[in-house]
Amino acid sequence: MNPRVFVLFLLLSLAAGRAEDTLDLNLQKAIQLALAKNFRIKISEFSPQIAKARQKVSSGKFDPILGATYTYNNSQRELRTLGTDLQEPTLINGDVSADLFARQSGQELDTSIAGLLPWGLTYDIGPSLTIDNDNRRSPQFTRYDSFFGLTLAQPLLRNFGTDVNLADIRIARADRAISVWQLRQQVIDVVTDTISIYCELYFSIENLAVERRSRALAAQLLADNTKRAEIGVMSPLDVVQARSDLASREERVLVAERAVYDNENFLKQLVTDEISRILDTRLRIVSPELPDTSPPDRTRDFARAFEIRPDYRQALLDIQKRQITVVFTRNQALPRLDLTASFGVNGIDTELAGSFQRGSGQANNNFAWNAGAIFSVPLPNNAGLGNLEVSKLEALRSLVDLKRLEQAIFVEADNAAGQIDTTRKRIEATRAAREFAQLTLDAAQTRLSSGTITTFEVLQFQRDLATAEANEYRARADFVRAVAFYARLTGATLERNRIILE
Repeated sequence: MNPRVFVLFLLLSLAAGRAEDTLDLNLQKAIQLALAKNFRIKISEFSPQIAKARQKVSSGKFDPILGATYTYNNSQRELRTLGTDLQEPTLINGDVSADLFARQSGQELDTSIAGLLPWGLTYDIGPSLTIDNDNRRSPQFTRYDSFFGLTLAQPLLRNFGTDVNLADIRIARADRAISVWQLRQQVIDVVTDTISIYCELYFSIENLAVERRSRALAAQLLADNTKRAEIGVMSPLDVVQARSDLASREERVLVAERAVYDNENFLKQLVTDEISRILDTRLRIVSPELPDTSPPDRTRDFARAFEIRPDYRQALLDIQKRQITVVFTRNQALPRLDLTASFGVNGIDTELAGSFQRGSGQANNNFAWNAGAIFSVPLPNNAGLGNLEVSKLEALRSLVDLKRLEQAIFVEADNAAGQIDTTRKRIEATRAAREFAQLTLDAAQTRLSSGTITTFEVLQFQRDLATAEANEYRARADFVRAVAFYARLTGATLERNRIILE
């Protein structure tokens, strides 16, 4: 094989091996991975499903209940008393019988459909059948007793109306809506955290490059000073100062390297659900694009925040729940006054079919009905009145908390809007500072060669350049973060990143 071809093949193989240990990311791809794999979002996705199931549970109070009961009984009773001659026959119903015991057995089957209606009416409707077997008669006597009845109870005060009986369902529906807003908030938080950590990783990578360049400048200055000292045109103190500063910058490089590794891990934690697989994978990111934003329209954005900011919508739903609770507890503080009524028809016969026929015949006179009222009230009703007072106070507290949140939205969003303006200006200011620091250092190095400036001063100019470069990168990262935080505080994160939640 041609040696050049072999070397090229080896270099390509090594590059491919390194590529396997590197994950290329831009900001948009990092956000997409976070949406798909972040555990915080996956956990929050269960909340709407759980709330939906709980809403189903609360609506189950109106499900009709089908019930059935079967009972079999048997009794045996000795007919002769103590002291009676055992040889004397016993008279049963005028007949002489040698059976000294009376036996009775029976069966009872009850079926019913019972339930509750939204305005508070309870019902219980269904048939029952009783079968009695009696051997005290000869031949044995069997009686079939069938019955079909309806029982109703309608509250007039406590537990009356849909406001009371639908309260649990309405609260569950509000909880379901809250869970959807909570999921939306979690997605917003994860997206914002991803942008923030991505920008912090970008800054730490650029800052590491700055510190390495600064270390290289210090090393070059040390080498130059050493040569000048060897030929006697520079004092040994200048060499010592350069060596001391190089050691200090070496320490700054180590700290900067650690910051890169830490921020890589933080970003990996956000964008993957299998951290162990990519823990040793290095991230290679590109510089985040500076958002092309005009100055924020505070009036428009603040009004929009009250429509789409998740925590504000949750607060409104919580007030709605408190109001439902107030209505419910006010009703529960009322006395109990229920109207009750029942009606039924029955049929009795020695044949099963005859019993049903008698019970369902048009000429059936075997019916029973009743009507009445139930009244009760606790004295002095401390529990009901106390619960009502608690619910009213909690509703008032939630209203005050809503006002606090509105005030916080105005202040936080206004501050965030100011940060956008400030960081945009910082980019321009730090760029100019870095350019002037570079010019100053170039001039100082020229003057050092002519002996009109000290090594200490050159070292200071080098540090000033490193600081100016780091400040410029920090300003760029902070500007991207400021835009992201403003979007979060105004609830516009999903719209800004074109994210649609199903």
